Amino acid sequence: MKSDRISELPDPLLTQILSNLPIIDSVKTSALSKRWESLWLNVSTLDLNDRDIAPPYKKLFASFIDSFLEHNFESRLQKLKIKYDECNVNLFPVSEWITTAVDLRGIQHLDVEIQNPMYVIDFTPASVYKSRTLVSLKLRHVRVRNLFEVDVVSLPCLKIMCLENVCYGKEGALSVEKLISGCPVLEDLDLVRKCNDLVKTLRYEVEVDAPGLEYMSFKDSQSDRIVVKNLSSLVKIDVDSEFNVKFGDSEDLTKSDTIRDFLTGVSTVRQMIISEPTLEILYRYSKLLPVAEFQRLYHLQAAFSSSSLQLLPAFLESCPNLKSLVLDFSVSTESEQINLTNVPRCLTSTLECVEINKLITKEETGIKLVNYFLENAAVLKKLSVSFTDSAMPDEDLDTYKELLTSTKRSRICQVSIS
Repeated sequence: MKSDRISELPDPLLTQILSNLPIIDSVKTSALSKRWESLWLNVSTLDLNDRDIAPPYKKLFASFIDSFLEHNFESRLQKLKIKYDECNVNLFPVSEWITTAVDLRGIQHLDVEIQNPMYVIDFTPASVYKSRTLVSLKLRHVRVRNLFEVDVVSLPCLKIMCLENVCYGKEGALSVEKLISGCPVLEDLDLVRKCNDLVKTLRYEVEVDAPGLEYMSFKDSQSDRIVVKNLSSLVKIDVDSEFNVKFGDSEDLTKSDTIRDFLTGVSTVRQMIISEPTLEILYRYSKLLPVAEFQRLYHLQAAFSSSSLQLLPAFLESCPNLKSLVLDFSVSTESEQINLTNVPRCLTSTLECVEINKLITKEETGIKLVNYFLENAAVLKKLSVSFTDSAMPDEDLDTYKELLTSTKRSRICQVSIS
């Protein structure tokens, strides 16, 4: 008879293995033998997706979760991750589970995502905003309580926060500000606000004041005003915002100060990712106001269309120490005369690596863009070019290589085509 070698492993190791499984699979192991009956109660992670549970068993499974959370209060719970259909609120007492995890199990990582959200029920009890153990808080498609009903927001250990399409209620922007201001050691902030979050106020303003913040992903299309300040520790930013600009026959001039102040507030970053919609806004406003200078920026990844390339030299002029540039190129349906004559400082002194993606064979603007860098980048070490064409004919590839290699200003530049 074969021995069960897995069952011979010590309890701490088995518990660690079970912690890497969805909770429904951990519970199933309790039926293996007496040895496994209670092991799942000691796992450090609870990962629950209610869609993994057949409807007839949801109520029974909820009792298992109650047992799990109420077991062994002396043992800390590292992570609680819940994906949940709001329509099942009568079956799964999510708010009570979160309260127990925060108050009694000293949870470090809380991740809540509502599937098919109706934004009717608040799933974040007040204790979440006063946790002394939370390191990471991620909320997606969740309705949160009005934080002005909470006397103090204090999350002294929180370093990572993700708020994706969260409904904040009537005091939405102020709630966000209060939440961020209560996180003194916050390092990683991800704000995504693409949908109507039921805010009925006429203006929606967001303020981010986080001196310890190192990474920020800002994806917002509805805020009227965005204020960022005290971001001296910021290393990397990912911006995808249209700054709630409404373009008509004339530019929305009221947003110029907002855009200028936002760019100035993040001007100390070292790495930046910018979406095409954001660059389109910058392109329009670059004609009205100067773009902030990014003295410390050494890596830039940007999406450009053929119609917005005119912004490129002006924007690069604001990056005097840039070393690495990644451009995701697309062909616009709008035709515009492109004149790339201005040569920014970084091309003549610091830019070493350029990567241009999604070019189309024989498309004129893309060729002009590639040659612009080859002809003007004095210290360029590598230029990488990739095409969307699935298979480029050999004769086209040879012609393109010959075109690129014949115009290099930098003698040490290597050209890579794929």
